[in-house]
Amino acid sequence: MNKKTTTLGRQLENDIVFHEALLSRNHAEIVLEGNQYVLYDKGSTGGTYVNGRKIDHCLLNSGDLISLANIQIMFINDNSTLVDRSLGVTHGLGNLHDEQ
Repeated sequence: MNKKTTTLGRQLENDIVFHEALLSRNHAEIVLEGNQYVLYDKGSTGGTYVNGRKIDHCLLNSGDLISLANIQIMFINDNSTLVDRSLGVTHGLGNLHDEQ
């Protein structure tokens, strides 16, 4: 069974915990609504941003950059096509490093 809500913040009870004083204890959450993910700010002090824009809530698209205080996270949907594509990029970067 998959969780429909993933919580982010400083408090240990969150699903994703950050040791960062600028984050609120319960900073934000990502909720699966139907087949889409929505990010909600939980009244944080420093705010929640998506692609540089402050949000109260926002529909997430794969590749969106989420900023919580000074922490940046890229949201990636686990669509199998996207996963395959990202593995190819990672492998390609490894080859570039080996050639130098």
